[in-house]
Amino acid sequence: MNEQPLVIALVTWFLVFVAALVGIWIGSRLPEEHRTNDSRNVVSNSMAMVSALTALVLGLLLSVASTSFGENQEQLMSTSSDLIRMEHLLRLYGHEADGSRDLLLQYAHSMLQDVFPPDGSQRNIENEDTLELLAKVENWAALLVPADETQRWLQPHILDVSNKIVQEHYALVKQRLDGIPAALIVLMLLWLVLLFASFGLFAPWHLTSFMVLLLSSGAASGAVLLILELETPNRGLVNLSPGPLQHAIEVMDKHATSG
Repeated sequence: MNEQPLVIALVTWFLVFVAALVGIWIGSRLPEEHRTNDSRNVVSNSMAMVSALTALVLGLLLSVASTSFGENQEQLMSTSSDLIRMEHLLRLYGHEADGSRDLLLQYAHSMLQDVFPPDGSQRNIENEDTLELLAKVENWAALLVPADETQRWLQPHILDVSNKIVQEHYALVKQRLDGIPAALIVLMLLWLVLLFASFGLFAPWHLTSFMVLLLSSGAASGAVLLILELETPNRGLVNLSPGPLQHAIEVMDKHATSG
């Protein structure tokens, strides 16, 4: 889901709280025979099932979103480490690999812009220009012709790290495509609306009930906000750290400047 998480969470809070108020309004107009202990037990037992389902789905979505966020951050750290490692190997290889080092640095800069756009827009992991730079890095590394024993030892290691960087880039693309289905979020919202409407059905109309329902509906919408924030890790309140990529670029820039 690409919508603003905060907007969705606020809409959720509003709808759930209004559902609770509607429940109070309906409850105040029910005939007495509908407000007996037997009626309360039917509603309570039925909503207990809905409450369990809602808690289960919330926990599942939060776990999925948290895992995805952690994998994204770990992937960036691994990519940054491999960029530094490949630049080091190319530097050891000699001046024959200078062209590949330049392309690798360009790729790192382009990837940083794609994953962490300066304007805060949606990240673009499938940027064609970045993918072309990545392909050139891979091709250049494959075309290196060793001239001595040192270069012959370095070449397979360079190819191995180059392959890892390619795999890590496309892993980020896959994670972007593995978002939480919007239908699941909508279904969870419907369950929350139904659940809070039942809370209000037998609640008295006074300030305490009003505040408790307001705060508890806010807590539920907070869980929705956290799920959506973890699913959009490049913008909003919860963000991936660009630190690993920035550090890799600093290291590569330093060596490029020093020759």
